[in-house]
Amino acid sequence: MKKAILFASFGVANEQARHSCIDAAAQRLQAAYPDVEVRQAYTSVFIKKKLAAQGIHVDSLPEALERLLADGFTHVVIQPGYLTAGEEYEKKVIQVATGFQQRFVQLGVSRPIMEKNADGADVLAAVQEMFSLSHDEELVLVGHGSPHQHNPAYENLQDLADKTGFPLHVGVIEPTDTPSFADVLARLEGKGVRKVLLAPLLLSGGSHVSEDIAGDEPESWLCRLQAAGITVRTRLKGMGEYPVFQDLYVKRLQEWEWD
Repeated sequence: MKKAILFASFGVANEQARHSCIDAAAQRLQAAYPDVEVRQAYTSVFIKKKLAAQGIHVDSLPEALERLLADGFTHVVIQPGYLTAGEEYEKKVIQVATGFQQRFVQLGVSRPIMEKNADGADVLAAVQEMFSLSHDEELVLVGHGSPHQHNPAYENLQDLADKTGFPLHVGVIEPTDTPSFADVLARLEGKGVRKVLLAPLLLSGGSHVSEDIAGDEPESWLCRLQAAGITVRTRLKGMGEYPVFQDLYVKRLQEWEWD
């Protein structure tokens, strides 16, 4: 039996974010499983092309699986870097893995961070450890969202935070999905919140953080919150930088059973 863990994420072109978020999460998996080889794959063709222009190659998921086969690995589990089980996860992880299923003795896919409603408790506990709020300050986390099919994971996290009394407001970047910026702003104004800490609910940084969330353009979350008269403090690290969040990937893998 020759075992491997394949950490499959969307990817990011920014070097600092790549090392501090995605590589750091993969390294945490390697530390938790020292006797199992951990490799990486990026699912975004766009990101792979950007990296290739810089002379950097990262395997796609099919490439990584072919390489594992060539290297004699028989038992492989794919740990998605995705936070939710959205369209990208279904098409670029599940469908690809299904196509390789018969070529390994065992090939499986572990769960994303927020696949089930019950996962919200893990995520909320990690968030509470990651962020310290000042007096009268509340937390705004911005995830990606889904352009084609609504994913309830963000609302489930919001509901859990509300039930526990944690001052969290969750929104998504994708304009066709919810909770939208308008939804979050309505919550803040309804509570009379005047100070927030704004942060990404994303594995890594990159353009979504530097432009959509905290950019200088009027359409960014930062500028729109400020335009609404809210004082905004930002923390722009991707979730993958926080050890307590990296541990959630380890926890998902601990559910996996090797044949």
